Amino acid sequence: TGLGISPLDFATPVEAFSGGWKMRVALAKILAVNPDVLLLDEPTNHLDIESILWLEEWLRTDYKGALLMTCHDREFMNRVVTRIIEVASGATTTYSGNFDFYLQEREVRRQQLLASYRRQQEMLAKEEEFIARFAARASHASQVQSRIKKIDKIERIVLPPEQKVMKFDFPVPPRSGDDVLHLKNLDKTWTGHDGRIIPVFSGLSGTVRRLEKIAVVGVNGAGKSTLLKVITGATEPTAGEVVIGSGVATGYFSQHAMDLLSPGQTVFQAVQEAMPLENIGVIRNLCGAFLFSGDDVDKRIANLSGGEKSRIILARLLAQPLNFLVLDEPTNHLDIQSREVLLTALQKFEGTVILVSHDRHFLRSLVTRVFEIDHGEMRIYDGDYDYYLRQTKEAAV
Repeated sequence: TGLGISPLDFATPVEAFSGGWKMRVALAKILAVNPDVLLLDEPTNHLDIESILWLEEWLRTDYKGALLMTCHDREFMNRVVTRIIEVASGATTTYSGNFDFYLQEREVRRQQLLASYRRQQEMLAKEEEFIARFAARASHASQVQSRIKKIDKIERIVLPPEQKVMKFDFPVPPRSGDDVLHLKNLDKTWTGHDGRIIPVFSGLSGTVRRLEKIAVVGVNGAGKSTLLKVITGATEPTAGEVVIGSGVATGYFSQHAMDLLSPGQTVFQAVQEAMPLENIGVIRNLCGAFLFSGDDVDKRIANLSGGEKSRIILARLLAQPLNFLVLDEPTNHLDIQSREVLLTALQKFEGTVILVSHDRHFLRSLVTRVFEIDHGEMRIYDGDYDYYLRQTKEAAV
């Protein structure tokens, strides 16, 4: 239950679950064994915040073995890990500390390496200037040869190549009305695989205003993604209505958007589909901003990783004049550098955002308002994510 699997589903066949839920079942199975060594590849990717907090606490207090993992969740790493091993440029570098320490120490080491590189370049330039100046003079022949041997023996400092990151900003969108949308007494139920009616939420009402950055939060199964589907028209409410404001142009990044890409298309074709009237140069430039350059634009969608597919979805959103972004777990398959680029772009975005995310750093840095869905009802917090956490903590006490 700590990973969000309801007791009602304990007897459900695993094949009945979606891919994300199958990942949770697999994780629960491994944790139940309580092994001596735990290897986890992106353990937080398919978990909601409550499940992440539970896993965090379990790893810190209950688990006594060794843990080695890949992860893109900054806060999770800060709370759990004690060493970072960076793999870059064909080598590994170890940092004794959490992720924030790693960032600081890596920058310190980078600056030290840069200073050493500059000093070496200055020294080599002086020696080479001396050699070039006196090479033809017999009186300086021994000194010239000595310096040639000296610089031949010097081990050159090589600066690691700069890591490529996405580079983009959302274009200035057309202005929408001040009220982007109204939720009016929304109800939603689903029909379960066994035919039972499953209530998701009822009586949801609220207003989204222009330029707000809103997080939809709640425990697993509360209906966060379902609310976004209702807002975008991807599914109909059982009762109530969503009233969209004037001049609102909506873009939707869903958890399953990657599955809707055509496997046979190339990267170029997938982006071109979102901007059919643009010329080849504009499309290639947009692909390049999302790290698809040269022959990469001819890669088939079927051969791309999850992170690459996520970048294509973002590129397609960027290709349209949107002023209202509805984002369901947009960071799920992105590396940390790409998450930071997306975060910065959304912070500067001159439109409205409503999103679901389990990335606490992302939420803390972006949102200005919180909609919490709890036991089928919605509570609205007119403050940032930390304000929401304080309010819920006080209410719990």
